Amino acid sequence: MRSRSVLAQTAIVWLALVCLAQQPPPSKDDNQPGQENPVVTFQSATRLVMLDVVVTDRQGKPVRNLSRDDFTVLEDGAEQTIASFEPPDQHAPAPVEGVGQPDMAPKSTNAVPALTSSALTILVVDELDTKVMDQAYARAEVQKFLAAHGPHLSEPTALMALENKQLELLHDYTSDANVLSDALHRHRPELPFRLLSGEGLTGASERLASALEALREIAAANSHFGGRKNVIWIGPGFPSLNYLRAQPSDKAKLLGYVRETSNLMWQGRLAVYTVDPRGLEVVHENIGANLTDGSFFAPPEPTTADLVFEQVAPQTGGRMFHGLNDLDAQIASSVDDGDSFYALSYYPSNRLWSGKFRRIKVATRNPGLKARTRNGYYSVPDLPPTFKDLDRLLSRAVINPLSYHSLTITAHATVSGSPTRAARVTVDLDPTGLNWRQVESNKHRCEVTVVSAGFSAKGRVVAQSVKELEVVVDEKKYAALVKDGMVMKLAMQLPPEAVRMRVVARDSTNGNMGTADLTPEGEQFH
Repeated sequence: MRSRSVLAQTAIVWLALVCLAQQPPPSKDDNQPGQENPVVTFQSATRLVMLDVVVTDRQGKPVRNLSRDDFTVLEDGAEQTIASFEPPDQHAPAPVEGVGQPDMAPKSTNAVPALTSSALTILVVDELDTKVMDQAYARAEVQKFLAAHGPHLSEPTALMALENKQLELLHDYTSDANVLSDALHRHRPELPFRLLSGEGLTGASERLASALEALREIAAANSHFGGRKNVIWIGPGFPSLNYLRAQPSDKAKLLGYVRETSNLMWQGRLAVYTVDPRGLEVVHENIGANLTDGSFFAPPEPTTADLVFEQVAPQTGGRMFHGLNDLDAQIASSVDDGDSFYALSYYPSNRLWSGKFRRIKVATRNPGLKARTRNGYYSVPDLPPTFKDLDRLLSRAVINPLSYHSLTITAHATVSGSPTRAARVTVDLDPTGLNWRQVESNKHRCEVTVVSAGFSAKGRVVAQSVKELEVVVDEKKYAALVKDGMVMKLAMQLPPEAVRMRVVARDSTNGNMGTADLTPEGEQFH
């Protein structure tokens, strides 16, 4: 086993400082008024497009007994050939049950997780843009949902809260409704001071950027799980970019961020459901609507700068719930979609990848049924990640508050000294999740990067240690590693302001990652 140190601090600090103002302007789009046509480099490629399709009858009830011949897929109006089809009752089990407790973490395998595994549910309580009384109502309705559908939930469910400063994981995936209820009860809600102090246009755009960053974090942490992820966002959403009346350059930056986020959600197969706890009719899904200030809003095209946060829902194949008081029923309806989706795939007949938005429509043979899926995607080439891409993803995993599970790891640290402490971190990694390659003389080889980082109370990286390991073992040692696990050790200095630690292990060839979060005393809590 050979170790090579790498310089990752620059990437970590860069990502830790990500904000809207730092996003580069988007590529000019020939569908945007007032902009010149860009010089486009067309690329030809073969790419499999995966669709999760929910079909409902006239009463809105899921329909689960259709066949491949019942579906027609159109891309930009051209019919596509369905390459694969899987009905709701044939999805593989979701591969994350029990990951909330380190000792219950499942063993990884070399096989890629099934593309059509059962759905995961992610409940996000939005405290950033929700008034105090609406927050209290939302929390009560989540508790009501958990009580009615527990103690064993139909899908592995994670619970999160978007706070004023960051997205917080209240509990990782579990099917135990009582555990989630306790986690929500222990969580102290925050006053939405950014909402109260930032009612103007700047405040609204900043909160929108924070919400988009939270979606990016969710997509990144769940990208290696196959199948659909239902993100149920309990909050009022955000205004249209048009109504922000911001400078065109600022709108362009935000639009570029929206488009990039849309592609990340596409790659992670996230379906977003927005549940408004205010009980007020703000915007409809398919038609224009009168806003609360009396103005009229028409749902925007996805390639214009008029995007609203709520439009993320129909674009991803999810739904928007407004003007209803039974939030628990709306949450349950969103979860039901995870039990009733069809998984379809096709190779687009249009093989030129120019970055333009392509519209998708799925129809059924029975006109009385409604098929709902994402409404399209940006046609960017599906290229393998570069080393720079992999390093950027590693940096994001270091600061992302959510857990990564494509590699199974546990960790603990021995901390000594004062005021600057010495942390000796021990990492136990399940090697069956790594990409092993056979080399000469029947030896096995893999490459692993391990990062440990210390964070201040404000979430700033204040300490870090990085190791790159090249592991080459013979058959006997490989068998022992598979049986007993792989142990790695790191050391770093923790300054007095460090209040928690995170350990990230990454397969350096395919990007699979696992994380473990530690207290200042070195005990793992995620």
